Amino acid sequence: MTATAVIVGACAVAACSSAPGSKPSAHVPHNPARAGISAGALYQSPEQATLSWFYELNHKDMAAAVAHFEPVSAYMMSDGYRGPSAWPTFSALRCKQISASGNTAAVLCTFNESGGLAGVQQDNFWTIFLHQQSDGRWLITNYEQG
Repeated sequence: MTATAVIVGACAVAACSSAPGSKPSAHVPHNPARAGISAGALYQSPEQATLSWFYELNHKDMAAAVAHFEPVSAYMMSDGYRGPSAWPTFSALRCKQISASGNTAAVLCTFNESGGLAGVQQDNFWTIFLHQQSDGRWLITNYEQG
C-alpha cells in the first residue's frame, strides 16, 4: 500500500463503538476545561490519546479530531476526503500500546470498518504513532496500516 493510499484510507475514519463481547473504549472528552479535567490529564497515555481521537472521529468532529495531531501532521485529517460526512464507521475498537521510547510511542488499534466512500479499501487495523509534548499531551504524528 502506498503512503498516499494509507493517508487517504486513514483519513476515512469515523465512528467507533464496541461489538458485544469486546472491550469498550473509554471516552476522553476533547475539551478538558468543559469536563473539569486539566489539559495535562487529558492525554495521560498514548492509548488514551488514541481512544480520544477515535471518539472525536466517531462524533464526526473535524476540529477536535485534528486537535489530536501535532500541527505539522494535521493535514492528514483533510487530505483526499470530503469531510466528516464521508468518514466510515468503526466498531469493535481495541487499542493497545505496542511500543514506547522516550517521548514517542506506537498504539495498535483493531476494528471493524464499514461505510465511508465507495471504492475505498476498508482496513481492520492501524498503527498510530504519537509524540509527547512538553505539556505532557500525546499527539499523533502519523498513522498507517502496518
